[in-house]
Amino acid sequence: MAEYCSQCTPQKGFDIDLFEISLKLERGYSTAFICEGCNNRAIYKDEQGLIYLVRYEQDDYKYYPLNIEELLT
Repeated sequence: MAEYCSQCTPQKGFDIDLFEISLKLERGYSTAFICEGCNNRAIYKDEQGLIYLVRYEQDDYKYYPLNIEELLT
């Protein structure tokens, strides 16, 4: 069964809640997933508490910094 994240499916029909994952992550850890609707592959929180969305693009993983507000929409 396909799973979709809250970024590509903002209505309540998503399986992967990026906001909830970000809140529960400890610093220095990540949670991996595969979203069937976009290239999102993980959420990472660095040692300073900054949150990054990890996307798979052009055969490589790229880290994009996020504000927690961006995960609410």
